[in-house]
Amino acid sequence: MKYEYQLLDNRHSHRHRFKYMIRFPKHHYGTGVLDFDRARRWFTDKYGWSQDVELQGEMAKNRRQHPEAYQPDEINPHWAFLSKYDDYRIYVVSDQEMSFFILSHPNDAA
Repeated sequence: MKYEYQLLDNRHSHRHRFKYMIRFPKHHYGTGVLDFDRARRWFTDKYGWSQDVELQGEMAKNRRQHPEAYQPDEINPHWAFLSKYDDYRIYVVSDQEMSFFILSHPNDAA
């Protein structure tokens, strides 16, 4: 599997909710979308289904305004994804989830 990951800092819009971002190659001739799909299925198996990162952010904002409308498990506390304009990313909350992913999927990008 080919991917790059990075620690989020002040340059990144989702840094307040996530610690890491995993990015997959964008090339149409490569395996970026396939690796992204495999990684997304892995996160779903390990941590449960999750929303798109932007939808999850809107839900979190709305939950603060209307807490009675949400169930406790509707927003996944471990991860989210983004797949827009050939930009394939997974956002991860902590070192634990990131380490588990790296151990389970050695990076083939060199």
